Amino acid sequence: MDAAAILARLDAERRTLRRDGEVIETLPRVTRLRPDDAAYHCLTFSALTPDTADAAIAEQIAHYRALRAPFEWKVYSHDQPPDLLVRLARHGFAIGPKEAVLVLDLTPPAPWLHDPPPCEILRVQSSDDVTLFRAAAEEIFAKDYALTATQLERSLRTGSTHHRAYMAMVAGVPAAIGRLYTHPNSHFGGLYGGGTRPAFRGQGLYRALVAARARAAAQSGARYLLVDALPTSQPILQRLGFQRVADTWPCEWEPPQ
Repeated sequence: MDAAAILARLDAERRTLRRDGEVIETLPRVTRLRPDDAAYHCLTFSALTPDTADAAIAEQIAHYRALRAPFEWKVYSHDQPPDLLVRLARHGFAIGPKEAVLVLDLTPPAPWLHDPPPCEILRVQSSDDVTLFRAAAEEIFAKDYALTATQLERSLRTGSTHHRAYMAMVAGVPAAIGRLYTHPNSHFGGLYGGGTRPAFRGQGLYRALVAARARAAAQSGARYLLVDALPTSQPILQRLGFQRVADTWPCEWEPPQ
């Protein structure tokens, strides 16, 4: 796997790719992204130097302070300058936990992608499904999933396939969940929000959901699967053949009260 080429492709998409329901601003040094309801704000890409970094950071803080909006600056280990995380922390950002950027080449597909699943894998396709998905997500991750539920409802209402959700169903219960982001112009199928309810762990449900989303991503034209993995899921994914190409950190800024 050519990690440098993959990161170059990822950087190009971080800079310019807009999915359904998103608004993107591609500026000379950074790219801003938000949903069209402005429910959250993030910087998906930056191209800075030691001489321009601090001014660019201050400019973004001023922009979002005027909006009275928090925002996330997503930093990758190859972003410049090398001390970008230190500079962001100095400007008041909370640096989140490191995640490994893992990639799986889907050409040819790994044999395990076609293993029979241990249970029914259901794609979320109705409001009732979204309700089930949200309840499972809130139990698994112990946080509110109203925003994600709203996004999924919108995708269903508009017929968009850019953001999809899946559930592993055991005896009618959504035992595990996961989401998939795709785009016709993207090389990547992005896996997000994968988790299993405690009572159902160790039964292969996480792997089955990865496989189902991988097949859907390939059908949508993706060459690679992409995951930002915490230490809990990184070993599982690497055993399945995912390779680490970088690290990433979510860096959060909150407007003063």
